Amino acid sequence: MKIYRALWFLAFSLLRSEKQGGGVVASLAVRYPVHFVQHASSSSKQRPWRTYDGTTSSNPYSRRREFFDHFLPWHEVRKDKRVRVWRGNDLGRQQRPGKTSLVTKLLFLNIAAYALQVVTPKFTAWGIKRSELILQGRDLYRLLTPVFLHGGPAHLMMNMYSLNNVGHDVEQLFGPGRFLCTYLLSGIAGNIFSAFQSPNPALGASGAVFGILGAYTVFLARHEWLLGRVGERMSSQLMQTAFLNIALGFANPSIDNWGHIGGFVGGCAMAYYVGPRLYMTSRFDDFDNKFIIDRPILRLPRPIESIPDKIGNIANTISQKVRLDRLLNGGSSSRPWQQRRPPKDRPRWSIKPDR
Repeated sequence: MKIYRALWFLAFSLLRSEKQGGGVVASLAVRYPVHFVQHASSSSKQRPWRTYDGTTSSNPYSRRREFFDHFLPWHEVRKDKRVRVWRGNDLGRQQRPGKTSLVTKLLFLNIAAYALQVVTPKFTAWGIKRSELILQGRDLYRLLTPVFLHGGPAHLMMNMYSLNNVGHDVEQLFGPGRFLCTYLLSGIAGNIFSAFQSPNPALGASGAVFGILGAYTVFLARHEWLLGRVGERMSSQLMQTAFLNIALGFANPSIDNWGHIGGFVGGCAMAYYVGPRLYMTSRFDDFDNKFIIDRPILRLPRPIESIPDKIGNIANTISQKVRLDRLLNGGSSSRPWQQRRPPKDRPRWSIKPDR
């Protein structure tokens, strides 16, 4: 019994300091909410500097406390159409065999676009950002096409390296649909900022990458109650990285820094309004079976969220049809080392000489 009371005293002492052990408070308060509320109210009388209300109701959702703001009752969750069960908590799970992540597809797409730039230089002139045309309302496609163009191998490798480092985690947290919208709209926002602030032509995926960085920062800052010190540390590191790159951009006149700033702002806005906003709930107030739900401010329509899955299904269907055609044509292939040799004529039964 003494150990039980000591644990609740620890939970109470850490309640007001969310940054110091928010995960501990979450696990204790959700498992035993009634005892947690009663102990907090009785301890507030002994310590007047603790500002709690003196009620001892058994309903934890009515408490105006910082931690209980992240709990939602089941009857409210069931009626809200924005709510989805959050699937991003399995960051360590491996990718399903035979399925390529959206970040990997974007990497190959950028590499293919650069190869097309090398083969056809007119492709770069067609898709580069030109501020005078955009401000005149002409060639508005140039707000999107520069996201997939690059000025050289070093430029391409740097952007793809940054996207590969940050993109996989953000795709897992946001989901493929919201990740793709965040990536594209961040690149468009960066080109809009650059068109108004810089008359020089520009190209590159750095604005979209800065948008992914900003979206990751907003997610970590919003969910410090769930991630604790780890989320706070990662959020501060990402902010330092972003500000350092922006400062280096101002020092180099050849870098379109307004595109970086616009992409970062666009990514933060997308993460705030459309990105995950996590809460904890329990079905029918069964506190032993808790799970995390996602309740964003604005929910993207399902057709938009399912665009990456539809593209993947179409690609898989095409590849399956190609394989089926090869099998129906006798396994013929354009690669000679993959061609099958015709089977030799062999008897079905062994022929033994008559004795």
